[in-house]
Amino acid sequence: MNRNLYTFAKEQLLSGFVLTVGETTVENFTENETPFGAVLEAGDYRITAKIGEDAVVFALNAKNPAGFAAKDAITVPLGNIQPDAMLSSYHDKEWWMYPSFTTDFAALAPRTQSLLIQKGSLHYHLLPLCSGNFRAEFSEGKLRLSSDMSGLTELSGDFLAVSVSSDPFAAVKNSFVYAHKIGALPFPLIDERPYPKLLEGFGWCTWNAFYTEVSSDKIYEKLAEFRDKGIALKWMIVDDGWATIKGAKLAAFRESSKFPEGLKAFISRAKSEFGVEHVGVWHAFNGHKAGIAPDSELALEQADNLITAASGMLLPSLDPEKAFRFWDTWHSYLADCGVDFLKVDNQSDTPRHYAGTQPTAEACRICHAAIERSINKHFGGVMINCMGMDMENVLSRPGSSVSRNSDDFFPKRERSFIKHLVQNVYNAVWHNQIYHCDFDMWWSDHPESAIQSGVLRAISGSPIYVSDALGESNAANIAPLVEDDGLIMRCDNAAKPTLDCLYTDCRAEGKLLKLWNRSDDAFGAAIFNVSDGEITDLFDYEQIPGLRRDCDYIAYEYFSKKFTRVNCYQDEEVTLPRDGVAVWSIYPVKKDGDTEYIELGDTSKYVPIASRHKVKTKVSDLL
Repeated sequence: MNRNLYTFAKEQLLSGFVLTVGETTVENFTENETPFGAVLEAGDYRITAKIGEDAVVFALNAKNPAGFAAKDAITVPLGNIQPDAMLSSYHDKEWWMYPSFTTDFAALAPRTQSLLIQKGSLHYHLLPLCSGNFRAEFSEGKLRLSSDMSGLTELSGDFLAVSVSSDPFAAVKNSFVYAHKIGALPFPLIDERPYPKLLEGFGWCTWNAFYTEVSSDKIYEKLAEFRDKGIALKWMIVDDGWATIKGAKLAAFRESSKFPEGLKAFISRAKSEFGVEHVGVWHAFNGHKAGIAPDSELALEQADNLITAASGMLLPSLDPEKAFRFWDTWHSYLADCGVDFLKVDNQSDTPRHYAGTQPTAEACRICHAAIERSINKHFGGVMINCMGMDMENVLSRPGSSVSRNSDDFFPKRERSFIKHLVQNVYNAVWHNQIYHCDFDMWWSDHPESAIQSGVLRAISGSPIYVSDALGESNAANIAPLVEDDGLIMRCDNAAKPTLDCLYTDCRAEGKLLKLWNRSDDAFGAAIFNVSDGEITDLFDYEQIPGLRRDCDYIAYEYFSKKFTRVNCYQDEEVTLPRDGVAVWSIYPVKKDGDTEYIELGDTSKYVPIASRHKVKTKVSDLL
């Protein structure tokens, strides 16, 4: 039990617990040690600390006969320590998170939901929790607790995990692992969420190709293009635009007239004629973006399974069985049509839609449990969670394993790849503790970012899929990511920043952004120029976590076609032009008697360390 961590968290990070409740200050807590940690009490306010070896979780039970405010019901000032470095993740949109590198607690952006701090040789991770009837988040020097429900007289639940390690990535992991161990995070972590096998192939999504003007005829034309260009397409998603809607509201479970042959016949043809093995469809977490159309036949048929929320929207019920019946009816129809999996969008609209109806942390848990119960029944649990990076969503999913890790890919916004890259790799630091991170789709023939996007997906550990428009799929740019059988080469984890980039705003500081990943005992590294001009920077192999100190490696850089013998004590100078990229596969040198060798992947691929087809190759033949 690490009481030093507890004391540091309580006194230095949380200012000793001085609570602000409306116009009232609650302080001077009495403290008693317990076998599991500590209990602090002040009148009707009780804080419980459960202390582990490298993490502590704080829980609250508070009563207020006058009722708590819906927003900022309780605030706790953060400490006055000065971090040496800090990486925070905040909502830049209600569905998505973005990194910030401020070292000032007072400058923390609204709705910050992950905070990694370096102080001396140690790293601390602060993870807001939402296991009870309220959520926690940081903003402007305070920890803020909100239920989104006015008048509650009791708030109860875990609200913060704090962990420590000399390794920043371990610090992040420790907060999730300990919170899960003691039940503060009651759902599985990444190790218990298997990656869906059907997403091991190369895929395509209709979104950036057709947006909401999708139709069966347009899709057939695109599938014919993939076939004619020899691109092995294993799966596809029919995104927004296929359903029957009125405005932004769902009006029927059946498909729209844009699929005149019917969804079942369309899917059958896509599979039989074009060889697509798996077809998924998109739908929103609330039926459609603005819920269910009240004047529709669907609203009448499903009346018992719907509610009119305080927002005025007609939405799936918050009764668990009724919500399940709504999804079960729709998903039964989709499964009968041949749908294999789902992309479920607009998830972080849920707190806004249900605010004032029920505490939104509770509402999210009910909604996720109901929809995943149905998806488990009809699609084997295979889904891509999307627009759902609010912690009330992230920490509430019972078992789904894939979650979008960034805002959309925007092919028509100039240099939008840079934000997309930064968002993905820094969000993955915490998001990958629970989910296989989806880095989103890309355009294989994009005039500005096709190569950079391809390299990012190759090292991402993500599903790999494009959203190419008609006539615009580039087989040569897809080939370095996909094996000949159409399967992708997926690394073990989500790509993350190297240690020297973890706390660094590389664009602001004129640095190259360096990423790493691994597959078993081999590593991948990619370097991107995110600045406006040429940059020269140092690539230090020691900044790749996990690289062994007692082992030499053979590094192969894809674009230069150069093999180099390296170890973790080496570095090299790298110069990249604006929007430039470099990518390495790093193989451990092994021995067979006196012969040194590596297990070499296909050098025509960006990051073949995860290839299923490696060749035992003598080091002497490479250098």
